[in-house]
Amino acid sequence: MQNPLLDSSQPYRLPDFNSVEPRHVIPALRELLQVYRDGVEKWADSDEVPGWSMVEQEIGWSDDLDRAWSVVSHLHLVCDSAALREVYNEGLQMLTEHQNWRQHHKGIYQFYKSLQESTGFGTLSPVQQRIVELEIKDFELEGVALPEKKQAKYRRLVMALRKLGAKFGQNLLDARHAWSLHLTDVGQLKGLPGAELEMLAEHSREQGKKGWLVDLSYPSFNAIMTHAEDRQLRRELYEAYVTCASDRGPNAGEWDNTPVISEILKLRYKLARLLGFDNYVDYVLSRRMAESPDVIMSFLDELAAQAAPAARQQFAELEAFVAGQGAELPLRPWDVTFWSERYRQAELDLSDEALKPYFAFDNMLEAVFFTVKQVFGITMVEDAAVPGWHEDVRYVWLQDAEGQRVGGLFMDLYARKNKRDGAWMDGFLSRRKLGAGKQLPVAFLVCNFAPPSAKQPCLMTHRDLETLFHEFGHCLHHLLTTIEWPQVNGINNVEWDAVELPSQLLENWSWENEILVRFTRHYQTGEAMPAELKDRLLRSRKFQKALTLVRQLEFALIDMRLHIEYDPDQPRSSLDLVKEVRAPLAVLEVPEWNRFLNSFSHIFGGGYGAGYYSYLWAEQLAADAWRRFHDEGALSFEVGQKLRREIFEVGASRPAMDSFIAFRGRPPDPNPLLESYGLRATG
Repeated sequence: MQNPLLDSSQPYRLPDFNSVEPRHVIPALRELLQVYRDGVEKWADSDEVPGWSMVEQEIGWSDDLDRAWSVVSHLHLVCDSAALREVYNEGLQMLTEHQNWRQHHKGIYQFYKSLQESTGFGTLSPVQQRIVELEIKDFELEGVALPEKKQAKYRRLVMALRKLGAKFGQNLLDARHAWSLHLTDVGQLKGLPGAELEMLAEHSREQGKKGWLVDLSYPSFNAIMTHAEDRQLRRELYEAYVTCASDRGPNAGEWDNTPVISEILKLRYKLARLLGFDNYVDYVLSRRMAESPDVIMSFLDELAAQAAPAARQQFAELEAFVAGQGAELPLRPWDVTFWSERYRQAELDLSDEALKPYFAFDNMLEAVFFTVKQVFGITMVEDAAVPGWHEDVRYVWLQDAEGQRVGGLFMDLYARKNKRDGAWMDGFLSRRKLGAGKQLPVAFLVCNFAPPSAKQPCLMTHRDLETLFHEFGHCLHHLLTTIEWPQVNGINNVEWDAVELPSQLLENWSWENEILVRFTRHYQTGEAMPAELKDRLLRSRKFQKALTLVRQLEFALIDMRLHIEYDPDQPRSSLDLVKEVRAPLAVLEVPEWNRFLNSFSHIFGGGYGAGYYSYLWAEQLAADAWRRFHDEGALSFEVGQKLRREIFEVGASRPAMDSFIAFRGRPPDPNPLLESYGLRATG
C-alpha cells in the first residue's frame, strides 16, 4: 500500500494529515525502525574510522522516525479515535523498546567514544563536538559504561522505578475515582457561578443521576474551594483531597502511596550511587543548568527569606478582611481560597466576565503576531493551502525581514470533542540539512479556548492570553533556530530548568500596557478597554503573590530535601521533613492528617523528581531577561535581536548558562524575580 508516513518523494513537503489512517502506523514504524537497526549493525560490522558522516547517517534515521511518529502522536492528541488509540499504544511500546535498545547499545556508545578520542574530533565545529559529548553523557547516564553485572542492576532499578511511578499514579487515580459526593439540594452549592453548577450537574448526569456531583477532579475541587459558601462542604472536600491515596481520610489505607514513596526514594538513591553520584539530586543536575544542590538550596532559601514575611503580612490582611465580613476566625486551609477570591473582588472589583468582551480572539492573536514582529522582526503569513486535520486548524509561515521563510506553525486553538484538554507546543520538524537543501523547522501550537458561536466570537480571559503568549514562546524557541543539527536545535536537549525561559518571558507582553492599549477592544462596540479597568487588571498581577510564591517554595524545598537528605541507614519520616520545611514558611496551621505528599505526582509519578525547583529557576531567568526589556523598551528591536541571537537561535548547542550570560552580560540575578512578586529586591 502507499503509506503517507513513508512518503519521501518530496522531503520538504508538509503531510496531508487527513490521508493518514490507523492502518498506516505500524507498517511505517516497522520499516523505519528496521532501517535504523540495519544501519547501526552495519556500523558495528564496519572497519570504517568513526567520522561525522556516520553521525549524519544516524541523524537521518532518527529524524525520519521522528517525522512519522510526530504525525501519529499529534493526531492521537487532537482528533483521537479508538482505532488510532490502539495503534498509538502499540507504536509507543515499539518506540520505547527501540529507545532502550539504542541507549544500551555498546556499539553506538563506543562509536561516539572513538570519535571523541580520534584525531578528527578536533576538526569538528564546537556544535558538532557538543553533540558528541552530550551523546556520550546520555549513554553513561543510562549505565552503558558500567560492568555487565552493574548494568543488569541498573536495568532492574530503572524498571522497578517505572513500575513504582506507574503504581503511584494508578493509586492516586483509583483513590480519586473512589470518592464523590452527590448533592440534591442546590442550596448546598450556594455561591457557585452558573458554569460551575452546570459542570457538576453534567458530572451527575454522566452517572445517570439528578442533582450535582462533586468529585476530586481539579475543576470540581477548585469550583467548591473558590465559590462554595458552605464551609462544612469545603472542609469535607479538602479532607478527601489532601488525604487521597494515604493512610488517612475517607478511604484510609486502601490505595496508600506511603510505602510507594519510601521505595521510590530508596531506589533513586541506589540508582544515583550506582552511577557514581552522591545522591539523586546530583544525578539529576548532571544535565541541568543549575550547577549543584548547594546552588539550588541557596536560591530557594534566599527567596524564602524574602517571601515568608511578605506572605505572613498578606495573610494578616486577608484575615482582617474576613473579620470585617463577620466570618469565623482563624482561617483554616479550606477557607483560604474562598476568602481570597472575595478579597480580590473587593479590592480589585475584577472578574473574567467584565474583561472577556475586550479580549476577542482575533485581536489577541494579532497582538501576539504584532509583538513577534516588533521584537524579533518575524512576520506571520497565513497559508490556507496547507491542509490541517480539522477545519479550525490554521497554518502560518514565519518570514524574516527579507521575506525568507524560517519556519512554519500549525495552530489548533479551539476546544472540541476528541481533543485533549490543556495547551501545549510540540516540535514537528527540526531544522536540518537535506542534500543541497534544508528542512525548515515546523511546530504544533495547541490550545483549548472556547470556540466562537453564531452569536459571538471566541472571547478569552486574560489568563488565556497569557497562555497563548507562553506557548508561542516555546514555538519561537523551536522555530527561530539557526543550528542545522536536530540533537541541539530548537528546544531539543535544552536543560530542563532552562527550557521554560522563552515561554515565561513571552508571558510578560500579555501584561504590557502598550499591547493592552493597542489591542483590547470591545467586540461589539470597538471601544478601547476603559483605563480604570485596565489598571485594575494590571494591579491584579501582584495581588497576594507572596502567598503563591511560598507555596511553590514549599513544594520545591520538600522535593530537594527528600532527595538530598535520604539516608538508607537512617531513613527519616517524610512527614517529619514536610513539617520541618513548612515551619518557617507556613502562614496557617496545616492539619496533622494532611498527606499532600501522597498525591504529589509531579515528583513521584511524573518527571520532576529532584526537579520541581525548575519552575522557579526558569521564572528567575525569565524575570531577569524581561528586566532588560523593561529598562530598554518592551518592544525594543535591538534587545529582541540580541535575545533571538543568543538564546532562541542557539538552542542547546551550548550550555544554557553560557547563552543567558551572552544575552544578559552576567549570570542570573534573583532580584527581578522578587520584584515580579511585589517583594523588595535584596541589593
